[in-house]
Amino acid sequence: MNEHLCPSETSQQPRCSRVEIETLSKTIGSNRQLLDVLNAFPGFVLVLNHTRQIIFANQAFLHFLGAASLAEVLGKKPGDALACERAVQSVLGCGTTVFCSTCGAAKATPPLLLHQPENGDAQECRIRQEGSGKSFDFRVQTAPFPGGNDNLYLFFLTDISHEKRRRALERIFFHDVANIANGMVGMSRTLCQKELDEEKKGQFQDVLHRYAHRLADEVEAQSALAAAENNDLHLQGKPCASLALLEEVVAFYNNIDNGRTSRVEISADTVATDFFTDPRLLHRILINMTKNAIEASPPEDMVRIGCEQAENDLDFWVHNHGCMPEKIQLQIFQRSFSTKGAGRGLGTYSIKLLGERYLKGKVSFTSSPETGTTFRFRCPRDIEAASP
Repeated sequence: MNEHLCPSETSQQPRCSRVEIETLSKTIGSNRQLLDVLNAFPGFVLVLNHTRQIIFANQAFLHFLGAASLAEVLGKKPGDALACERAVQSVLGCGTTVFCSTCGAAKATPPLLLHQPENGDAQECRIRQEGSGKSFDFRVQTAPFPGGNDNLYLFFLTDISHEKRRRALERIFFHDVANIANGMVGMSRTLCQKELDEEKKGQFQDVLHRYAHRLADEVEAQSALAAAENNDLHLQGKPCASLALLEEVVAFYNNIDNGRTSRVEISADTVATDFFTDPRLLHRILINMTKNAIEASPPEDMVRIGCEQAENDLDFWVHNHGCMPEKIQLQIFQRSFSTKGAGRGLGTYSIKLLGERYLKGKVSFTSSPETGTTFRFRCPRDIEAASP
């Protein structure tokens, strides 16, 4: 994928000079009534010019960024000011990468305002900050700038991160836990009400045990994610064996009813080696990688997992034969994005959060019709010696 593809005509326009930006900013600054209104607004309000550069930012936005004055963001584009990892990694900045084609903030450009009848309709912008690794969800709305200046427009950002997290918890955690609990209730009722021979009773008890294991796993997954996002997750470094870890993952999926007939197997060339990491976090990453691969696979397909030597690190990988559409590839790892429908799925987001922020590794993927999809996690051999 070309990471420097410009998704909108505004992105292709050269930025205005500092002198032009400061002149426009001073003009807005002279209107005290307007400034008082914008600064009184509880959300984030920006005034952007026709090239999406910031001419004004209200106090709420500056406070959110920890900026001492408007001068720190003047002339930047929204993604640049917010330290969006895509904007920071591109020499051309916010709105210029192929990933920006799916971003509501980049779509809210002056040409759209002028040519679309649904001006002001809200869109969503998902940003992962470079450096901190924090993820934010914003609702984006635009409106013409008061006074009739067609080269300027108002850009409203509302932080809906907590709202999206609450909805995700309700739809994912509560939904999945309720399904597992209902299965346990039904299985327990059968055990209590029916006369079963010892063999049949043992089979039912095994299934009930698997349900309990899945329930505990769901609780642990959400607990780890919440702690990680709140910076309350503490590493527990221990010796770990690569093959034994992968065997646990295979057993977890091959011994439960995952609602599909897909099977999981370990690649024959997997490296069996000892290393030092946090096994519970690495186990969680591999579980999520495998779960995503199973859900993306057709019935009766095989999902393969493995481990390779990667210079001084270990490369854990999970492969399935499906191919993700490019639009999905562009949004993978964003917290609120899901291929399973609105409010569903936190797997790839948690993989990146736990793998990169805490285990100090690197998460990546490749996907094509010819080779299928492979997610990889490059894991340091010694987490205590890994660079922060």
